[in-house]
Amino acid sequence: MLSVLAGSLLLALSARAQVAKPPAVNAEARAACEGAARKALAEPGAKSGEVTFGPAPTVQPRLASDDQLVLHGEGRRRDSGAARSFIYSCTVDARTSEAVGLVLRDAATATAQAAPPRMASEPDLSHLSPTTCESSAAEALKQRWPRVAQISFDRATRRFVQKSANRADLQGQGQALPAPGAPSTHFGFDCEIDPRDGRVLSTRLSG
Repeated sequence: MLSVLAGSLLLALSARAQVAKPPAVNAEARAACEGAARKALAEPGAKSGEVTFGPAPTVQPRLASDDQLVLHGEGRRRDSGAARSFIYSCTVDARTSEAVGLVLRDAATATAQAAPPRMASEPDLSHLSPTTCESSAAEALKQRWPRVAQISFDRATRRFVQKSANRADLQGQGQALPAPGAPSTHFGFDCEIDPRDGRVLSTRLSG
């Protein structure tokens, strides 16, 4: 009886250890996040600085779902001899391994904050839905061009920028036909989002 109980206890502890072990980071997901970070750090019209990344990012199980993964990592950027460290949180589409959301912060700023306030301001990226923003942009296009047709969005141009704990912008580009027979027209869109619940607060069009 004691032997059976001991064996059961070892199996339970082993199962618990497996559950507690953080999931492995998919190589494609990591590459997508690092690519998105490089793009976000590139300043328009300026020479790109050297960007390096630290150890493999970690998966945040609390924010993950069947459709999305959230990776947390760090890196350094060097421009004209000056270097600064940064941390990032990146949301990845689990089906396509595409980065659909990115939040960058200076590491020094994050370290200077007290732990409880920093945790309270961490965005729940699992609420981020590019589709919701794009649907809002499509509605705005219909108001601008009542006969608009063939609206398409370029997923590669998506960019998520967090400005505060309760305000973020999701930007992107697309193409549409303002009316049947009209030439295809490029447009840009910028959705203001509440990152705490994913609500689209406003949508602006350009182009």
